[in-house]
Amino acid sequence: MDIIPKGPVLIVQIGGFLLMLLIFKRFLFKPIQGILDARRREIDSQFENAEDDRKAAAELKVQYEQHLANVDAEMRAKITEAAKEGQTLREEIVAESRKQAEQVLARAQDEIGREKDKAVLEIKTRVADLAIGAAGKLIEESLDSAKHRQLVDRFIDDLEGAPK
Repeated sequence: MDIIPKGPVLIVQIGGFLLMLLIFKRFLFKPIQGILDARRREIDSQFENAEDDRKAAAELKVQYEQHLANVDAEMRAKITEAAKEGQTLREEIVAESRKQAEQVLARAQDEIGREKDKAVLEIKTRVADLAIGAAGKLIEESLDSAKHRQLVDRFIDDLEGAPK
């Protein structure tokens, strides 16, 4: 048995092979090539879309970071403003407290002055009464009350004018 075909069989086999090759090329390879080209275009398109999405994500990241920086700066500004307002409020409260303390002190000093004047007047009156009584006993004569009062007031005024 001969494995290698002889002349006409070999030509028929080559012709059959070429015919099959042409049929495959026309009906099988072209549609497969079209499918492969379409798939390649689809993959390229998806790759481009992915690249565009990556760029958009990078831009969004930059915008997000800028927004965070703006929010951080705004937050710091608000904190600074709140601290200033707190300081101003504290100063206003301290000033108001001082003002109220000064008013209370002034009222207390006025009250002390009135009480002092009242006490001095009362002491003058008592001293005058004592002096009149003592003078009356010393002189052994009774002066009228108005004259006694006048003498005692003059004596007290002299005492107030004397150096301490």
